[in-house]
Amino acid sequence: MKTKILNTIFLLLVLSSGIKAYEALAIKEINLLNNESVVKCYDENTRILNFGIGLNGRSYYSGIGPNTYSKSPTFSLTYEKASPKKYGPGYLGVGAYVGYDNARYQNTYDLSKNYYYEHNWNYITIAARGVYHWDLLNFEKADIYGGALVGIRIQSYKYASNDPGPNANDNIIKNQGNAFPLLSVFTGARWYLAKSYAVYSEIGTGVSYFTVGLSYKF
Repeated sequence: MKTKILNTIFLLLVLSSGIKAYEALAIKEINLLNNESVVKCYDENTRILNFGIGLNGRSYYSGIGPNTYSKSPTFSLTYEKASPKKYGPGYLGVGAYVGYDNARYQNTYDLSKNYYYEHNWNYITIAARGVYHWDLLNFEKADIYGGALVGIRIQSYKYASNDPGPNANDNIIKNQGNAFPLLSVFTGARWYLAKSYAVYSEIGTGVSYFTVGLSYKF
C-alpha cells in the first residue's frame, strides 16, 4: 500500500512538471495503478535490438580553421535482454554495444605542387551495457530508462602525405593503433509505434552525446 501511494505521488509530480509528452501516460498509469495486470512494454521476457545513429561524439581537430575536417556519425548496434526477475522497483536489462565512427583532417599547402598531409581516425567501440527500467516510467507504449556502458574504444590512426620532405622520400604513410577504456552513462526514452517496433533517443557521454534510432523487440 505504501509503495502504491509513493508511486501515485511520483506520477502526480510528473503531471505537474508540464512535460506534455508524458501527461497522458501518467494519467493512465494513475488510473490503472491498483491493477496488477497492467501491460508494460518492458518485462522479464523483453529482448531488444537497437539500430542507432549518434551525433557530436568525441574527436580530434574539431573546429580547426579553413582546412578540411569531417566526422561521421556514430553507427551503433545494441542488444539488450531483461533480467528474469525484478531488482528493486524495476527490471535490469543487460547486453552488448558495438559502434563505429570515423574522423578525418586534411591540410593542403604549396598549391603549385599540391602537397597535402592527412590524419584519419577509425574508431570501433565494444562494450557491455546495463540499463535500468523503473516501473513508474514503464508504460504500455513507452518507457524511460537510464544506464551505463563499460568497454573499450579501439582506435586505428593513419597519417599520409605526398610531401617528399627533406629526405626526398616518396609518399609518406604511417599507421598505428591504440585501445582505450570507456565508461559512459546515459538516459533514454523509447516509444512503440507497433508491438515490436519503436523509435528511441538517448543522451549520454563517451561515445555519442545524442543518439536516435529504431528498436526491434522480440
